[in-house]
Amino acid sequence: GAGQQGGWPQGGGQPQHGGQQAGGQGSGQRGGQNGPARPTERADPLRYDLRDPVIQIEREALKLAVQRPALCGPVFDELGVAAFTAPPHAAVFDVIAACGGAGRAAAGGREWAERLRGAAPDDQVRTFVTQLAVETPRAPRADGEPDARYADAVLARIGELSVSREIAAVKSRLQRLNPVTETAGYNRLFGDLVALEQRRKVLSDQAAGAL
Repeated sequence: GAGQQGGWPQGGGQPQHGGQQAGGQGSGQRGGQNGPARPTERADPLRYDLRDPVIQIEREALKLAVQRPALCGPVFDELGVAAFTAPPHAAVFDVIAACGGAGRAAAGGREWAERLRGAAPDDQVRTFVTQLAVETPRAPRADGEPDARYADAVLARIGELSVSREIAAVKSRLQRLNPVTETAGYNRLFGDLVALEQRRKVLSDQAAGAL
């Protein structure tokens, strides 16, 4: 099945192309009858489910960074490890960062993939890097090749999910503040919330342009 226990993928399986693009509506536990994945959700740390839209979009970003880092550039690196909520994905992000990041990887190719495998901390991460290096991206172009527009949209979706989690955290903190007796702190947090909402709108528009 698509679900993998223990929080790590086993083998090289990937979602079927018949479903919608990663990050959209699908048959996973966060899609299906209830519509698209809620943006505040994160991947289940104990179960690696390839039907999960969050897993799909995070994995797609990593595939691009491993296979076509020039398309990702520093935008990928600036996402930060916290943007990747599945532990295997965070581990690969750390490996990419340790190798200088996608922004300094030039064209990529076999040499880049070998560098990443060599920097992997253990066989589990190394095997996953190998999977990402050979797995076909889900680019919507007729030839199946990812381009800069697709990469920008994937990274924007990752950023949107990350900002959505920040928004949820700020809203939770706001609910615990009294706007009358803690006016300064409340207003400061509310200003942060407005800025985050604006940032999410920009990222959402960027992501919708190609996914």
